[in-house]
Amino acid sequence: MRTVLTSPTKATSVPGRPVPGNNKRRSKLNLGLPGIIWVLAVCAIPTAVMLGTSFFTYEGASVTGPVTLENYTDLFSDSYFRSVLLDTVWMAAAVGVICLILGTLVAHFLVRSNSRLRGLVILLVILPLVSSVVVRTYGWLVLLENGGLINSVAMDLGLIDAPIAFIGSRFAVIIGLVHVLLPFSVFTIMSSLQGVDSSLERASRDLGAGPVATFRRITIPLIAPGLISGFILTFTISIGAYATVAVLGGGSLQTLAVLVRERMVTSLEWGQAAAIAAIILVIGAFVVGLLLSFSRKTRIPGVSE
Repeated sequence: MRTVLTSPTKATSVPGRPVPGNNKRRSKLNLGLPGIIWVLAVCAIPTAVMLGTSFFTYEGASVTGPVTLENYTDLFSDSYFRSVLLDTVWMAAAVGVICLILGTLVAHFLVRSNSRLRGLVILLVILPLVSSVVVRTYGWLVLLENGGLINSVAMDLGLIDAPIAFIGSRFAVIIGLVHVLLPFSVFTIMSSLQGVDSSLERASRDLGAGPVATFRRITIPLIAPGLISGFILTFTISIGAYATVAVLGGGSLQTLAVLVRERMVTSLEWGQAAAIAAIILVIGAFVVGLLLSFSRKTRIPGVSE
């Protein structure tokens, strides 16, 4: 007797009966539809309107001319704007680096240490997230103002003869932004550290490497994606931060976000305000793309993020 082998045939749809694959795709689309609508409503559409506004000149709320690059050319031909742009990028980079260093140290302690202080440190990291940015910023205002706690204690101890003008300085703004953004850096780096096998660090120490060498040669390369993600978060948020700069800057320190507010509210130059906001967006996107490209090039084979 001969056995005839037949090749499997493709499943055919029966009229009146839904195809299973189509149902799965439709259900996924239905589940994701609310999120897609939300992203379009609060992100994509406002961003498109902002970008469109930047290509028109305004007098108040009225468009006064055709599509033009005048807003951008006027901004980049202004030496004051260029100095504010560089100052903003510098401060955002400083905040990102400080958060990166402190966040790495705190995250390493929380993940690798068995100290009883872990609970207290976690509480101190989470606590700033409970209150609003404005409340935290005004807390630093109380500490750093001329009659604040820091100046008062320093003068009582004879360390200084006159109050130090912290408010209105880059130092005050950077301190405030680091306090606001440090938890984001800590939790991002913690997630990367938790994915690193601690036996690799123990093996390095068993082979004679010290703690610093182990951390530098083993741990940092393995958590590099987390470090980059933490820097991206803190940099992109701080470059567009307004409340902390407005309060601790004392009205004298200018950043791109402060300029957006001034052009929108004070001088009613909506086109230039939108152009400045677009520049902030482009800088953030450029830094994100650059660091993600670097992360892919330096990824260690066989190590998952």
